[in-house]
Amino acid sequence: MNILVNTTNLSAGGGLQVADSFCSTLNRYEQHNFVVVLSSYLHSTKEKIKHYSNVEVFEYDIKNNIQTIVFGRDRFLDSLVRDKKTDAVVTIFGPSRWNPKNVFHLSGFAMSQLVLKESPFFSIIPLKEKLKWKFGNFVRKYLFARSTKVFFSENQLISDRVEQLFKNSKCYTITNYYNQVFEEIEASSNKLNLAFNLLKRRSDEIVLLNISTPYLFKNLPIAIDIAKELKNKHKDLNFRFVFTCKESDFPPIEKELKDCFCFLGKVAFEECPNLYKQCDIVFHPTLLECFSAVYPEAMKMQKPIVTTDLPFAHSLCGDAALYYSPLSAQDAAEKIYTLSQSVELQKDLIQKGERQLEKYDTYIQRSEKIIKVLESYV
Repeated sequence: MNILVNTTNLSAGGGLQVADSFCSTLNRYEQHNFVVVLSSYLHSTKEKIKHYSNVEVFEYDIKNNIQTIVFGRDRFLDSLVRDKKTDAVVTIFGPSRWNPKNVFHLSGFAMSQLVLKESPFFSIIPLKEKLKWKFGNFVRKYLFARSTKVFFSENQLISDRVEQLFKNSKCYTITNYYNQVFEEIEASSNKLNLAFNLLKRRSDEIVLLNISTPYLFKNLPIAIDIAKELKNKHKDLNFRFVFTCKESDFPPIEKELKDCFCFLGKVAFEECPNLYKQCDIVFHPTLLECFSAVYPEAMKMQKPIVTTDLPFAHSLCGDAALYYSPLSAQDAAEKIYTLSQSVELQKDLIQKGERQLEKYDTYIQRSEKIIKVLESYV
């Protein structure tokens, strides 16, 4: 089978990690030929896979124009389907904007805003933002419906909702996992160690790590109010939040709280293992997710998790996380303090995380399941 792997619409977030991980396994399927079209944000993936004998790699970013948005056409991608005699297209995460013509199309689904309308996120954003999201969701739903009847999602809860949203569709559950770089921790880059050394970390300091793109629904600025709570109620706790975004992505932080934050800016996923190694707690305040690789990454790195008490988080973490009321900085602060003071609780969550990790598809199982879906339809 000739398979085109489409990642041309990916520019940030966990989709890049999934695309890299999936593409890195394609040499296992020598019975198939792959044309892999990577966005420019996946240049490092191109270097990894360009020598695979059954893979041909192109680098291309899909354009937002009348051709793609209105008609679903892209001259470059259409020509690849035709010239490479493509049998099937898999878009790692849609909507792709491009509508593959006369071939089977499997699309990953990670647009939680379309199926988790009950999220508290929608109650905290202003009316103008709500209208923008409503219009954006209308467009996304249209683009999905136009191009895809068969989906995969990373969470059974989401798969069920997708089949309700798109009538006569099928959505397979194929979970995410940690990237292969976590299997090669010692070989990964050490350059971020310097950032932590510059913190002049004291032996009693608790480092709370968040690895996220600063989307609104990640609710990262709640950390400011959490820091205030911890400072006021637990003066004995020496703590620091570490974020992989810029300080300018946050509201202004009061001078007396500045020392409680470190902003590293965007980091490559190859550098993430070192960050996890140097933290004590993984803090994930997200309000809206299909899946977050932060969870299996933290479990793999044996770090306890504090996250939001929401159905998607429970479906992914089970009893391997400490949950707080999603919009309550007070509750989050208490959970963080409780966890920081109890070595036994930390060990318990880490052990439960190791067991929970076994419930996810590994990156090899994920690619096998995607290939099997393609084979079953073509």
